[in-house]
Amino acid sequence: MSQKIEKTDQLDLFVADIIDIAPKGDLHSMEYPIFAISSKPDTEIFRYENPNGNWLEIIPSVNGRATIHDKDLLLYCFGQIAEALNRGKSISRRLKITAYDYLVSTNRNTDGRSYAAITDTLARLRGTTFKSNIGNQENKKGEVFGLIDSGNAVTDKNGRLDYVEVVLSEHLFASITNHRILTYNRDYFRLRSPYDRRMYELCRKHCGNQTYWEIGLENLYSKFGVKSELREFRRKIKELVKEQAIPDYYIEYKTAKETGTIEKVQVYHDKDAYLRNQSQTLHPENNP
Repeated sequence: MSQKIEKTDQLDLFVADIIDIAPKGDLHSMEYPIFAISSKPDTEIFRYENPNGNWLEIIPSVNGRATIHDKDLLLYCFGQIAEALNRGKSISRRLKITAYDYLVSTNRNTDGRSYAAITDTLARLRGTTFKSNIGNQENKKGEVFGLIDSGNAVTDKNGRLDYVEVVLSEHLFASITNHRILTYNRDYFRLRSPYDRRMYELCRKHCGNQTYWEIGLENLYSKFGVKSELREFRRKIKELVKEQAIPDYYIEYKTAKETGTIEKVQVYHDKDAYLRNQSQTLHPENNP
């Protein structure tokens, strides 16, 4: 029996031109360390496995593993498609994106270097492949998928990048159409530190609009997917806590001595929630 193959040139073209959209992230890449935290080219295979038996293997191309800054293009695409769905418009996983609009929306410069960087992003997104059993718990088989099927950078008559055509993978497109996405704060794009960005999306996924969430430092270390030693990761987290630059959340680091169990990172929905918790801890007699 022959199988019908969906060709890229047969897909309808969705023109992503909705103004002032909120970025959206898919739940899988918020939960699992799909994107590289380091900005240095990473061409090594990386494997993540959690205690529940979920595993993810990331296989970069010679261009390196897709980075958390490359992810901005996907967040922009997801936001465009989600907003089009909300407005009852026809959508497609083949998108046309104006380069200038993308750069401005993701808080980037609009100089030549920034335009050129888009083609590098496309190469890394297209070249990064994944094997995983996530979402397939019955038989633990590994699924192979990518982030985008293709990317095409089109220049104008002066040789300046005009627009980009991106074909999202079926795997990612299904996340949007099945509403397995969350809205990001627009200020996410103002975060330059990859650690701040990764911390934000973990807070958004696990804390959400709740008052409080906590996680053991070693578990957090695993979810970041960094290759540095734990002590260096601890230093980075302490630096992150000191800066408090992450929108919507207030973050605390606690030693094992302070918690009485293990060292943890505690996340509050905002500083007011943190201060209320501190007051209740210090003055339990005032609790209702």
